[in-house]
Amino acid sequence: MVQLHPWRRWPQVLGLGGVALGALLFGCSPQPQVSNPEVSYEGQLAQHLTTTGGVMYGAYWCPHCADQLAMFQASVDRVPYVECAADGNNPQPELCKQRGIRGYPTWEIGGQLYPGVRSLDELANLSGFSPPP
Repeated sequence: MVQLHPWRRWPQVLGLGGVALGALLFGCSPQPQVSNPEVSYEGQLAQHLTTTGGVMYGAYWCPHCADQLAMFQASVDRVPYVECAADGNNPQPELCKQRGIRGYPTWEIGGQLYPGVRSLDELANLSGFSPPP
């Protein structure tokens, strides 16, 4: 067996050290937390609103509607939403007219209309939502 001079072992030592350091940094580091819409407060509230017949009436071009929907974060697709603009996606302008929607957003909760942007806590209170412990 050929003995290597100590200074000739450095590439091997550095190579193994780099592999160990890489495994430590990338293999054992905690993964970033991803919000799960099914267990988040926003997701639970959106599901509750859907289950209890709550509806948000809005228009795709309405900046206040966009603000309201953004409050639901990753659960935005769970919000019970009706598009009132005739040229929007899956529009239901006749339903909006029948329900007496005059501005956007307007929430219908428990048969009552609540115009304007509402906090998530207010929506929870209006709909009787309390998240499970």
